[in-house]
Amino acid sequence: MNKKVVFCESGYNIFYGAQQSLYNFLINADQDEIDTIALSPGRGLFTEKLEEKSIKVETVEYPQELDKTGGQIRNGGVISKFRTLMGFIKYIKKCISYFRSKNIDLVYCNDIRSILTCGLAAKLSGIPVLWYVRIDKNLGIFNHIGANIANHIVVIADSIKNIFNDKYIFGSKNKFSTVYTGIDLAHVDSVKSDDLLRDELNMESDVRLVGTIASIQPRKGQKDLINSIVKLSKDNSDVLENTKFLIVGDTLSPSEKEYLEEIKQIIKNNNLDDYFYFLGWRKDILNIMKQLDLVVLPSYSEGLPRTVLESLACSCPVISTDVAGTGEIVDHETNGILVPPGDVGSLAEALDHMLSDKTRLRVMGIDARKKIEEKFKMEKYVNNFQNLILETAK
Repeated sequence: MNKKVVFCESGYNIFYGAQQSLYNFLINADQDEIDTIALSPGRGLFTEKLEEKSIKVETVEYPQELDKTGGQIRNGGVISKFRTLMGFIKYIKKCISYFRSKNIDLVYCNDIRSILTCGLAAKLSGIPVLWYVRIDKNLGIFNHIGANIANHIVVIADSIKNIFNDKYIFGSKNKFSTVYTGIDLAHVDSVKSDDLLRDELNMESDVRLVGTIASIQPRKGQKDLINSIVKLSKDNSDVLENTKFLIVGDTLSPSEKEYLEEIKQIIKNNNLDDYFYFLGWRKDILNIMKQLDLVVLPSYSEGLPRTVLESLACSCPVISTDVAGTGEIVDHETNGILVPPGDVGSLAEALDHMLSDKTRLRVMGIDARKKIEEKFKMEKYVNNFQNLILETAK
């Protein structure tokens, strides 16, 4: 008899790494083993993607007081925070009512907000809870509350466990497992490489393309990339000649638009407009990656960044900051380069080193693909994750 599992994700209107990884599991899971329901606090891009693949989606909608970003909650006044608390309590009651109306074997939580809401409601309803921690963001007491709600915790990379302190987690010794996310290589290979991006941007075929692909927010470090290009321009680096930089991604909330304007102003102030292209959110990410010579991800915190995994699968080497699980993907000087987070000088040196030798980029690209084939195949991810779900379900 299969297990009935509710998969909870709060980011119902975005489709970045965490949502993509859950999406890939849900469309590949063995339906004879797991009866899946995706539970969301609203409907949007993520739920639409699931429904396109005939994944059952249900909603327990957020109260208006709770349907806001973390930044909006933190920056709100006392009255606003009180209303958010009332909305939180109201939502917990709604989730408890939902869970008690179903015969559910397990509630899975894909992010911190889900574990603190749906996870808590499931716990109060006597249903086992599994939490997948996909980012090394230290949220202090909230991480440890979530860890004590969960019956079992999956971390996306070994290093992610460092954000937890075992002495604050009941039964921590046997509570953690690592499951690397996976890449569907058949899907990657089905995407044909072409020069349509260069045509779209009116570039010659010999122009080198460097891309950073991530939601636009301070944590992703786009400003450090731009400042590293500023440094290279002042150093009169030859690598900037015939090289263009693509910023792929968009802001997730109104509070991050100020950051976007700040990085655009840095470009303008240093007369670098001709070097940068802002492409916004794109559906054709794999096609773009196959046309890039190099991907850069200068994040301050991560999990097991999908951008890096997909880039390597597309035989595109990377420069990335050595945070969270990135060092478990990138073999320094083999398929890419690791630099310290926030170190603009090291990032500039890495760019200069990588872009100065086309042969180096090509050889690293070959090794990049081998890394994914050896360790990060979709089949391995789905099998390991599914087995853990079945073990945790009641």
